[in-house]
Amino acid sequence: MSYSRLASKYIPASADNYMRGRGGYKVCKITPHHMACQWSAETCARSFQVAGREASANYCIGSDGTIVANVDEENRAWTSSNYYNDCQSITIEIANDNTDTWTISPKAWNALVNLCVDVCKRYGFRLNYTGNANGSLTEHRMFTATACPGPYLHSKMPQLAQEVNARLDGQTVAPTQPSSPSTPSGEKYSVSTPICTNTLSVNCYGTGKVYKGDWNGTIGRVIKGAKYPYRVDRNGVAIGWTNDTGIDTDPHIPGGSAQSTPTVLNSIPSDFNRESATFYPNITLKIRKAPTEKGIDTGFYYSNGMSVQYDGYVKREGFVWISWISASTGERRWMKAGVLNSKGYNTNPYGRFV
Repeated sequence: MSYSRLASKYIPASADNYMRGRGGYKVCKITPHHMACQWSAETCARSFQVAGREASANYCIGSDGTIVANVDEENRAWTSSNYYNDCQSITIEIANDNTDTWTISPKAWNALVNLCVDVCKRYGFRLNYTGNANGSLTEHRMFTATACPGPYLHSKMPQLAQEVNARLDGQTVAPTQPSSPSTPSGEKYSVSTPICTNTLSVNCYGTGKVYKGDWNGTIGRVIKGAKYPYRVDRNGVAIGWTNDTGIDTDPHIPGGSAQSTPTVLNSIPSDFNRESATFYPNITLKIRKAPTEKGIDTGFYYSNGMSVQYDGYVKREGFVWISWISASTGERRWMKAGVLNSKGYNTNPYGRFV
């Protein structure tokens, strides 16, 4: 049994939820995840004691900075949807202190930095964030259709590597504190207001991707003083965050004329997330020429017992749409692969991602 001295408790995962050993691989990576909830470290660890859940982590960190060990370091936790990454990585689940902005607390951040320093020292490697699976600091989103570790932690990956490596070099570095929205200011729009906007940010802080296009919806939440204070909801699903400028400079009006939805999309759009994986549907799904219900139906489909290799996905109209290039026509194809929840997560997939 081995785990960091920084862990205050050991709450072992069910033997059904991890792999014994690491398949001959050495620990040379760290993969931070977010819990996507406000659990304590203990609650998270206990959730992995449920037999048959087929999920676990080496460590769980709560918003109070508590670190709980869950899977011994000599064993592979089932955390990242990728055999090779989990065999080489110490995986860490971190609590969110806000489930709208997906931030983590200063205490959780400090605990994460301290744990990463400890792991790197003991296994003799440094953190290198490359933005893909080749680095020693990886993310769940690199291996499957998920937003984990959330937009906030995703934006902090380069900073995490910088702080940890500085500590390894013997430098004293004040850990970066998760920022909070500034003091309340006078936002023009309020909750339940129908709007059109040409700008969508993945979070209210603007620390992640910001897209330009044309969207309509209803303001579902207002965070005073944030860079993008308005959460835009469509059909009960949050699709992003916007601000006064995005709303005021959009030429459309709610309920008025809107940009037509393309029925054929062969190019890669700005919101395309590259991912090379295989999807096994468990229901019959139509193949379309665009990621929309209005996309031209090709007349073909995938159903239970079949599989498709795809190269990326988008999140539109409340669904995850996977995409690939047709071998017979050379055209891009699109297919719904799951339903997004109000937080934008694919919690109701139409099959299995591998």
